[in-house]
Order: sequence, then structure tokens, then C-alpha cells
Amino acid sequence: MLGKITIIWRPNVWKSSFFNMYTGHKIAIVSDISGTTRDIVEFEYNDRENDITYILADSGWLDFNAQDDEVADDIIERTDRAIDESDILIWLIEYDRLTILDEKILELLRKKNYQNVIVVANKADDENKQMEAYSLAWTGWFEDFVPVSVSHNRWVGEVRNLVAKKLKEKGLNYKYEEVDDEYVKLAIVGRPNVWKSSLINAITWENKVMVKDLWGTTRDSVDTKFENEAGKFVLIDTAWIRRPGKIWKWNIEDWSVMRSERAITRADVVAVVVDWKEWIAHQDLAVINRVLEENKWLILVVNKWDLVLAKPWIDKTTMMNRYIEYLKAKIEFLSWAPVVFSSALEWKRVEEILKNAASIKEERNKRVKTWVLNNFMEQVIYKHPPTGNKKSHNPKIYFASQPETNPPRFVLSVNNEKHFHFSYKRYLENRIRDNFWFFGTPIIIDYKQKEWTGRYRRGRQKNR
Repeated sequence: MLGKITIIWRPNVWKSSFFNMYTGHKIAIVSDISGTTRDIVEFEYNDRENDITYILADSGWLDFNAQDDEVADDIIERTDRAIDESDILIWLIEYDRLTILDEKILELLRKKNYQNVIVVANKADDENKQMEAYSLAWTGWFEDFVPVSVSHNRWVGEVRNLVAKKLKEKGLNYKYEEVDDEYVKLAIVGRPNVWKSSLINAITWENKVMVKDLWGTTRDSVDTKFENEAGKFVLIDTAWIRRPGKIWKWNIEDWSVMRSERAITRADVVAVVVDWKEWIAHQDLAVINRVLEENKWLILVVNKWDLVLAKPWIDKTTMMNRYIEYLKAKIEFLSWAPVVFSSALEWKRVEEILKNAASIKEERNKRVKTWVLNNFMEQVIYKHPPTGNKKSHNPKIYFASQPETNPPRFVLSVNNEKHFHFSYKRYLENRIRDNFWFFGTPIIIDYKQKEWTGRYRRGRQKNR
């Protein structure tokens, strides 16, 4: 069984730096602004040295002094639930002092009678500070106490070793499993306030990420690994994306956008979420272009469809068809992307996203036999011969093949790639999709100029 470790903390103990140092990945956002982390970020950590794998959860900050703060209350509630679900807690404090917030966290743990706690005293940067840190351990709250220095990368390994030892004693000695090709890595991206977090909660049937009707709530990217009838998935809930012109350089929003772009890069399929109430904006088009640049699978998710369903006088089918036509007109050349009308609030049609992702995976890995492709190309070229440009009016295609899948790539052997009009690739792509489908995935068409033999070249020169 996979063990779960949750880090609990109060603000300004360098928790995000500790989390990143512990895992060896830049997962948590590091900032001088208190309360940057808001979501329960879970990371499947593979401890190769101790031959064990477990979930390391980075909880939100515990600020019991917040008054009438919806976000703080929500974080406390979800962190409290994470404590109950955890096998071991890492309580992060400062090496030289206990604050009122630390005392309240201790009170919370005592109230729950929670004993599986490793107290980690951070900022113990030298031996003197390390000895000073041990003076806090005399109270005997918990048996395990480890001073560390995140800034100097010292003694963090001891915490890993202690965690591994305690998990093995509990029988939670889970071995690492690679996320193989059976898993579909699905990234959820979109503008702020399109209810991406609600959507991922509906998909996983768990409150994995914080959901509040506040602009820009999600900052960290959250990965969720799960299986269902549609297949095996790794779900990536990205931080919200804003226009570059609206982002201050090197601030939290800038970091969140970079994290979202990285999520697109490491995903297989990207679900771009748009708001039914709003028109497609330049920002939506920019996200889609980024997905296409990365040659990723694509699903368009029109969220908040419950607002349409709530109006009985509206013909839902007509409204859906009109919106699809609008999307085709607004997002040119994207007729191959499936469109899912969902309601994250009411958990309706969210399974369609996963079913489409699984179907796209099959399309993505489909290969057309060479003889079938060439017979097809012969008919296509006969109906519409290659269009030339100013340099030539006689472009020719000799042979076609599909050497690669994921994404599907077609190579056409031609007399001169520079002689083809740019629009002819679009024509060929449309005909290939009409006949072989390839929905949900971009396809690549390359011209390869035929290499003429030396004998042929000498013959041409002699005739001249």
C-alpha cells in the first residue's frame, strides 16, 4: 500500500523550499509572500536510496488568526482532513522559537491524539544553531526531532531516512512503479475562473484541489494519478494562465504561468477549458496555439453548461450546434478537436473528457499501411493535383509513407519541396482526416525532396 506523508506548517518556515529540497524537484512555488501555497499538492516520491515510494503532500498554511477569511478557513479544513488521512506528519518549525501558531498546531495534534509526527526544525544552518534547536525538543512532544538547514541542504536526507524507516515499520513498503505508456497524462488548462479546479474534483470524485469562487485561486500544479473504466490517467491541474502583459516579472503569477507551460509540455493530452458565458478570447487562442506548437492531443471543454440546462425554454441541441459552429469559425483549422460540454458544478459529462482522451490515444498511435496510403494519395492527387507557386507550376508527389506515430507524421517524396504552395498541405491534411480520421491530434506532413542519382545529373548536363 502507498503511504502518505503530509507536511504541516505555519507561514514563513520555508516550507516550499523544504518540499522542493526533499523531492529534488521544483514543485512548490517559492516566494517571500506569506501564504503562497494554497492547494494540497501531492507528489509521488520515489526514494531510490531506501527503495520505497510514497505520497508526499504539501499542505496549505495553517493560520488560525485569520478573521473572516474564506481561503484560510478552507485551507485549515482541508489540512485537517489531510492530517486524518496521513500515515506520518512532518511538522515544520523554526529551530529557535515556537510561535503562538506553533502552539495551536501542537494543540490540534494533541486533540487528535496524533503520535506519528516527525518534528523538523528548519534554519539550523550550523552546529551551534543545531544544538540550539535541540533545546526545543526537551518538551518531549514527539519522539522524532530532526534539525535541518534547507538553505545549506543539510540533514534533509536524515528526514527521508526516518520517513522510510517508519513507513516500513507500518508495512507500507510500496515499491516504485513507472508511469508507463498505459497512462494518459491529461493537463487541464484555461483562463482564470472557468472552474478548472471544480472540473478536476468532479473527474476524480475527490476534493483534491481548493475550489472557491475567487479569481486566481489555484497557483500550484497538482498531479492526480487514478484509474477508472475509461483507462489509466495522470491528471494535471495547472496554475491559472494570464496574458504575459499582465504579469510582473518574476512574481508568483509569472512562476505560475511557467508551471502551466511546463505542464502542457509534459502532458499527452491538453483539455483547454473555456467559459460558455464568455466568447473565445485572445488568451484562449494563445493557449491553444501553445498546445499545437507542442503537437499535443487536444480537447476543447465548454464548461458551465449547467447554466444552459437550467433554462427549459432553450433548445439544448440547437444551442450546442450553434456554439460548435462558432468554435469552428473562431478557432480556424481546429475541426478535428473533440468538443465536450460539461458542468463541473453538477458533475455532468465530465466522464466524456476521459473517454475522449482514451480514444485520442488510439488515434494518436494509429499507423496507415504504406500501400493503403499510396493508393489513397493517388486518388487525392488525381482529384486535386499539387498547387504550385511562383517558382514552379509543376510540383510532383512520387511516394508517401507514415514513418512515425504519436504524433502521426507523413512524409511525401517530391521533386522539389519549394515548388509547393503552402495551402496544399492543408488540403492533404483535410483529406487524410476525412478518410483515416485522426481526431483529437495534430498530424505532421513533411515534404522530402527526392535525391537524384549522379548518372541522371550527368545525363541532363550532356543533353544541355
